[in-house]
Amino acid sequence: MQKQLQRLAMFTALAIGTSALNVTPALAMPTAQDQDHHDQYQKDRNEHPEYVNNKYYQLGNKEGYEDHKKNVQRSTHNHNYKTDMDKRAHDDGYQQGWQGQSYHDNHHDPH
Repeated sequence: MQKQLQRLAMFTALAIGTSALNVTPALAMPTAQDQDHHDQYQKDRNEHPEYVNNKYYQLGNKEGYEDHKKNVQRSTHNHNYKTDMDKRAHDDGYQQGWQGQSYHDNHHDPH
């Protein structure tokens, strides 16, 4: 009887250990939505990494996002850009905002 209880205890421990190993990797994996959000942010950041902290990019994104919410796109932008890169940063930020992507939602890397 004692050997049967030992076998049962060993079998139970083995079964619990095996099931724990099967569940653990699933808990560590991000959801598909989290991964898509992270991938899009990384793509935008990698295409124009110099724009992430550019004040004109941020201004353009803010304006574009506001216009997106109002569903009215501006035809002109009256800003005194310091360089051509600042103008490109603003234009890219505006386009991203116009598509409904707010800089404030993406400016930190959660991973």
